[in-house]
Amino acid sequence: MTGRAVRWALLALVLGCGDATAPLRADFYQWRLFEPATGGGIDTLAFAWPTASQPLRIWAQDTLGLPGHTTSAIQLWEAQFLYGEFRGELVSDSLDADIIVVGGPAPADGPILPAMARECQGATDIAVDATTLILRPPMHIYMELRFAEDTPGVDRCLGLTTAHELGHALGIFQHSPDPDDLMYSDPTVTSPSARDRNTAERAYHSPTTIQLSR
Repeated sequence: MTGRAVRWALLALVLGCGDATAPLRADFYQWRLFEPATGGGIDTLAFAWPTASQPLRIWAQDTLGLPGHTTSAIQLWEAQFLYGEFRGELVSDSLDADIIVVGGPAPADGPILPAMARECQGATDIAVDATTLILRPPMHIYMELRFAEDTPGVDRCLGLTTAHELGHALGIFQHSPDPDDLMYSDPTVTSPSARDRNTAERAYHSPTTIQLSR
């Protein structure tokens, strides 16, 4: 990896040491990132929130209906896991959050994997030290309108894009190549598909390379 801070848009989940017997299903897409390593070669970048961090504390700005969309996104992803590897809850104080969801554009030097839906767009920004591969929360999710808030379809777009971005924040670091999946780069479906579910489960039951520090 290079000696700079690495910033992405992501999705990952949590695996406890006692969950080694969980299924690894075959129908999935690549969720990990692969970065050039210093001196040659490739670093595999993978992350899952540890069991001790559950439930993840998520703060949503009171704009664009984000608290409601975030609550729905949490419920959608919780339902994908057989063993409760991911659990989330809204918190009232952003200073106490693992993930922060806000309205507005992402920083210019932010994530490289934004979601571009029809009426809105989103991005998930996490900063990992490129030398130590240590992640320090909070992650930030940015939700931005492409049309006026009362335009038909905007509320649906905000809902599905919030869920897409939460997927990145849980540990799915790449987009699916299939438009029928929620984690496709230009998402149109409103909930995770079977392939999204299988990928999330695999991400939470595979080795990680990024460590969490608070």
